[in-house]
Amino acid sequence: MFQQKRNKQFKYKSRLSKDGEYTVENDSKEDTLSKMELLKRPVRKSKAVKLPFLLILLAIIIAVMYYLEKKMS
Repeated sequence: MFQQKRNKQFKYKSRLSKDGEYTVENDSKEDTLSKMELLKRPVRKSKAVKLPFLLILLAIIIAVMYYLEKKMS
Protein backbone atom coordinates (compact mmCIF):
# COMPACT_ATOMS: atom_id res chain seq x y z
CA MET A 1 0.00 0.00 0.00
CA PHE A 2 2.66 2.57 1.10
CA GLN A 3 6.16 2.54 -0.28
CA GLN A 4 9.07 2.67 2.12
CA LYS A 5 11.28 5.78 1.99
CA ARG A 6 14.69 5.19 0.53
CA ASN A 7 17.84 6.40 2.19
CA LYS A 8 19.16 9.61 0.71
CA GLN A 9 22.44 9.42 -1.13
CA PHE A 10 24.52 12.53 -1.54
CA LYS A 11 26.94 12.94 -4.40
CA TYR A 12 28.85 15.93 -3.09
CA LYS A 13 31.94 17.05 -4.95
CA SER A 14 34.18 19.57 -3.27
CA ARG A 15 34.62 22.84 -5.07
CA LEU A 16 38.14 23.16 -3.70
CA SER A 17 39.67 20.69 -6.09
CA LYS A 18 38.83 19.27 -9.49
CA ASP A 19 38.90 15.61 -8.55
CA GLY A 20 36.50 16.03 -5.62
CA GLU A 21 39.03 15.53 -2.84
CA TYR A 22 40.87 18.30 -1.06
CA THR A 23 44.53 17.64 -0.52
CA VAL A 24 46.56 19.51 2.07
CA GLU A 25 49.79 18.99 0.12
CA ASN A 26 48.63 21.51 -2.48
CA ASP A 27 48.53 24.35 0.06
CA SER A 28 51.70 25.71 1.52
CA LYS A 29 51.80 26.54 5.20
CA GLU A 30 52.54 30.22 4.53
CA ASP A 31 49.61 30.44 2.11
CA THR A 32 47.26 28.94 4.69
CA LEU A 33 48.53 31.26 7.42
CA SER A 34 48.12 34.31 5.19
CA LYS A 35 44.54 33.29 4.42
CA MET A 36 43.86 32.86 8.14
CA GLU A 37 45.27 36.32 8.88
CA LEU A 38 42.89 37.84 6.32
CA LEU A 39 39.91 36.12 7.92
CA LYS A 40 40.66 37.27 11.47
CA ARG A 41 38.43 39.97 12.88
CA PRO A 42 40.02 43.34 13.43
CA VAL A 43 40.52 44.14 17.10
CA ARG A 44 38.32 46.99 18.19
CA LYS A 45 40.05 49.19 20.72
CA SER A 46 37.38 51.88 20.52
CA LYS A 47 35.01 49.94 22.81
CA ALA A 48 37.54 49.98 25.62
CA VAL A 49 38.03 53.75 25.27
CA LYS A 50 34.40 54.61 24.67
CA LEU A 51 33.07 54.13 28.23
CA PRO A 52 35.69 56.23 30.07
CA PHE A 53 35.39 58.94 27.43
CA LEU A 54 31.62 59.06 27.83
CA LEU A 55 31.89 59.21 31.63
CA ILE A 56 34.35 62.12 31.45
CA LEU A 57 32.11 63.90 28.94
CA LEU A 58 29.10 63.42 31.23
CA ALA A 59 31.04 64.81 34.19
CA ILE A 60 32.07 67.89 32.17
CA ILE A 61 28.47 68.50 31.07
CA ILE A 62 27.22 68.21 34.65
CA ALA A 63 29.96 70.60 35.85
CA VAL A 64 29.08 73.15 33.14
CA MET A 65 25.37 72.90 34.00
CA TYR A 66 26.15 73.36 37.71
CA TYR A 67 28.36 76.39 36.93
CA LEU A 68 25.67 78.00 34.72
CA GLU A 69 22.98 77.39 37.35
CA LYS A 70 25.07 79.06 40.05
CA LYS A 71 25.87 81.96 37.74
CA MET A 72 22.17 82.53 36.91
CA SER A 73 20.99 82.61 40.54
